[in-house]
Amino acid sequence: MVRTKISQAQFFVSMFVSHILVTIALNAKYTGGESILDNIVSYAIAMIAAVIIALPIWLCQKRGTVPELAVKSMGSVGYIVPAAYWLYFVLAGSSSLALFQIFLMDTVNPGFSASLVTAAIIGVALYGALHGIETVARCASCVLIVMLLGCGLVFGIVAARFDPKNLEPLFQYGYSQTIQGTILFIARTSIFADMAVLLPQVKGRKGWGFAGWILGTAAFVSLTLLLIAGCLGRYAYTQNFPVYVLAALTEVRSLQRLDAVFTGVWMMGLVIKLAMDLYACRVCFFSITGNRERKWPVCGTAILLLGLTMLAVGNSTVQRWLLDPWALFLCTVVSGSVLPLVSWLAAIIRGKGAVK
Repeated sequence: MVRTKISQAQFFVSMFVSHILVTIALNAKYTGGESILDNIVSYAIAMIAAVIIALPIWLCQKRGTVPELAVKSMGSVGYIVPAAYWLYFVLAGSSSLALFQIFLMDTVNPGFSASLVTAAIIGVALYGALHGIETVARCASCVLIVMLLGCGLVFGIVAARFDPKNLEPLFQYGYSQTIQGTILFIARTSIFADMAVLLPQVKGRKGWGFAGWILGTAAFVSLTLLLIAGCLGRYAYTQNFPVYVLAALTEVRSLQRLDAVFTGVWMMGLVIKLAMDLYACRVCFFSITGNRERKWPVCGTAILLLGLTMLAVGNSTVQRWLLDPWALFLCTVVSGSVLPLVSWLAAIIRGKGAVK
């Protein structure tokens, strides 16, 4: 498997584009309360927690990927680690796709099959993953520019509708929503698994890149939530996708409503996220098979993503399980902290995986 290097800017730009999905898919059902502003505090706490969760990854990154380090240090038992990361990427990707398809079916209600759109997104992501991380990173840079221009246009227009009277005091409904919101934001943060698998292919000052990712996403999420609260008020609580409603309020003469921009940004972010995750699956498979890489496992993973997404949309039990914030939170912490820490300790104890 040929592993090209990308800069820390390219990698964390890709992670930024992927993470915007957290805000776009936000709704009161999963944040656990009516106050949108409380979620700004939740996100700040989640980012502080992110620094702590990622600490074991930094211990491993000079020794190689976490899956490879686990295999070298723990022998056949170590194969559990790349398998666990593969399973996480499948669950995280299916969760993001299921949310998007639910949005298409319940809110947009297109005149064509939403499943075809989902299949097309997976197909494009698979194509990028098969061409390598550099291809995906370059695409993410272009997507970032389009995303910032589109969101900047929407935000600039809706700012005229901002009414400070719509803002409610923080924590007026208690602290439970803040805790639930923190759990949700961490649960939908897949950067830890991506870093564990892909960080050795990133060159440059990775710590600065991670810090920039935290500050950049915090600024974007905070601005979005503030505009939702100031423009929609309590009406936002009644909507499944308040960011979409915010975009639907805008009009630009002949362009009319800009909700299509919202949908386009979501689709582009999904493609980048899934492409990065599918490429990470390639790395996981390679750590198991050794020097020989086969393409069919990652193609099979893409098909599994589509199947699990369709199952989640059609089955309420699977949907509830796949979108449960606490379950995803546990998976995120295990992939971001537990597995890297165990792999690093195993390498230290057995004296393997020494820094080259």
